[in-house]
Amino acid sequence: MFFGESRLTLPVRPNDLDALGHVNNAVALEYLEAGRWDWMGRQGIVHGDRVVAVVASIQLDYLAEIPRGEVEVRTRLESPTEAEIADDDLTFRARFRQRLHLPQVPGPAVDALVTVAFLDTELRCLVSMQDFLAAAAPR
Repeated sequence: MFFGESRLTLPVRPNDLDALGHVNNAVALEYLEAGRWDWMGRQGIVHGDRVVAVVASIQLDYLAEIPRGEVEVRTRLESPTEAEIADDDLTFRARFRQRLHLPQVPGPAVDALVTVAFLDTELRCLVSMQDFLAAAAPR
């Protein structure tokens, strides 16, 4: 697995802005979702039909306005760690640290900690990350 940080640059579209001229808070969540998809794509993880990753919780700090232009979504897996995965211990959640950055601005505009769980869509029950990875492996 790739344990580095993925970086995805997205355009801020006019319809992403609210009446104050900055990115709507719900749109920021969409950017984070795109960042997680980008991170998973770098792992070779493909979207499954039966076992999927679902957001269990999000802790989000809005630190600066995001105007029209571009935003960079930085995503890295915070837990489980590479060592924890190598130990073959079952884990039922993964935690991502995600940040939205503006060009030429040193700090993040948004800082998020996103926890995902893994769900079997047919049985409607939680499954392990290992089950998710096995189901999401390219065929």
